[in-house]
Amino acid sequence: MIKITRFFYIHLLVLPLIAVAFFTKSQMTFFIAYGVVLIHELCHLLAALCLNVKVYSIIVMPFGMTLRLDSSVMRSPKKEAAIALAGPLSNALMLLFGFCLFDVYAPSLNFYLFMVINGALLVLNLIPVPPLDGGRIVRAAVIHHAGLIPAAKITRRISYVFIGLICVMGVLLLILFRGNPSLIMIGAFLFYSLADEKKNSDILIMREMIYEKEKLKSDSLIPSKMICVHQNTPAKRILRKLNLSTFYIISIIDDNMRILRTVTESDFIRSVTAKGYGILSKDVV
Repeated sequence: MIKITRFFYIHLLVLPLIAVAFFTKSQMTFFIAYGVVLIHELCHLLAALCLNVKVYSIIVMPFGMTLRLDSSVMRSPKKEAAIALAGPLSNALMLLFGFCLFDVYAPSLNFYLFMVINGALLVLNLIPVPPLDGGRIVRAAVIHHAGLIPAAKITRRISYVFIGLICVMGVLLLILFRGNPSLIMIGAFLFYSLADEKKNSDILIMREMIYEKEKLKSDSLIPSKMICVHQNTPAKRILRKLNLSTFYIISIIDDNMRILRTVTESDFIRSVTAKGYGILSKDVV
């Protein structure tokens, strides 16, 4: 990585790509494509800064750019959806701007390239598959209604359906119209990304939730909620009810409705992390 500023980096493979672009006299195509992607990512960055979400870095990759946030799991589903939506919205606005200037620049090949790249980025990023913006928006919406851990599983199921459709469409286009394998390659990339994200996702989420004390220090106060659970309730069922925007106090009761113990969600998660995902609530200490 080449460090340009505190949070702006360029991947080393970008340099030979620039050299190839100049050698093949396609530098204008290269700069238009990267310009559109840069605006897309800068809109993500602007949305994150407006919502007081810390940004770790922007990295220029050989085939695009990526924005990395400080936290691997967004603590506010609404903020995650807003930040994710900012990118596709920028492409939609650039398309609208292009249509307004269509009569002036329509004969230009670069103008058509600008429009095609924006349209392709808009459609691609709205596919509901993480790490694309559409997947992040869907995940944020599901978190709001179902909780953090179920959201990860539901989003993966939705993603597999769309990845399957993309691959089927790619195969049909390849067979019927002798097209290029781009859709198949996109489907393979999304499947690989989803499989990589699935690894230890529940553990990652639980680790993020342990930082509630830090959240209390930074935000001064957050909503809290008390829930009562039977001692024989599987701990994983309780974890599905937790989310990052609320701090939970959990009372564990016996058959006679007496409180055996009361624990915070942080203590609850630490016990599950130490003893295993399949323990019962009575085993939490």
